[in-house]
Amino acid sequence: MPLTPAPTEVLKLATDWFNAALSRDRDFVTAHTCTFTADWIVTIGSEPYAHYRFDDLLAHLGEVPPRRSVTSAPHGFVDGDTAWTVDFPEVDMRHDGMITARHTLVMRRVDGAWKVAHSHLSEGVKRLL
Repeated sequence: MPLTPAPTEVLKLATDWFNAALSRDRDFVTAHTCTFTADWIVTIGSEPYAHYRFDDLLAHLGEVPPRRSVTSAPHGFVDGDTAWTVDFPEVDMRHDGMITARHTLVMRRVDGAWKVAHSHLSEGVKRLL
């Protein structure tokens, strides 16, 4: 069965959720994230073993200065009530210059609304494995 391209509402949520996390808008992130248990791993980052439960993610967003995405053009697919997106946004790291990030999201449709269930954000590295 062929995959269905993600609809505009999924792609918009991918961009909006990423920008909300970068700008440290914890209210938006909370409203658009689904968590099922207290130890649900929501986000994985670049550092070794960098994974955050939802409460950890919110605390992290409160500890670090805001950043800004300069470009974002996610692509994705849906299968029933599950969607996933990938994006390579340019992020202004303030004093550290611009980086190309890798951002993937997995979403679930909950009570008719798309919510982020999992996120991965890391800096793109030019290296062959």
